[in-house]
Amino acid sequence: MANIVSLTLEIKKGSSKSKVTVTYDACFTQCELMDNTTFIETVRLRGDDVGPDPHLTTLKNSCVSATKACVKRKITRELSNAILNEDNSFFNRTDEVYAQVKLVPFKPSTSSASSNIISSRF
Repeated sequence: MANIVSLTLEIKKGSSKSKVTVTYDACFTQCELMDNTTFIETVRLRGDDVGPDPHLTTLKNSCVSATKACVKRKITRELSNAILNEDNSFFNRTDEVYAQVKLVPFKPSTSSASSNIISSRF
């Protein structure tokens, strides 16, 4: 099972947009390295709230492969401050945001489809 190490979120706030950077190391087992296992990588921003934490945005949804023991990852996006403004009430104006990273082993699956039907006398 891949490990996510040293996960860090950095936000450089601008007047209307902010630069968001998520960094971490994806570290793999010896078996994953030998197999060159591919993982679906999902990087999300979430709000830290009492109760369920709201999903703010997905920064990345792609693949990463086990090519060496640890692979350094860096995801940077410029986001509207409106996306980061997750606590916009009269009583709570401070926003608490965190990054969530998931690495799920990719499992190939079968795909099939049927076309439209053509009716005729052939």
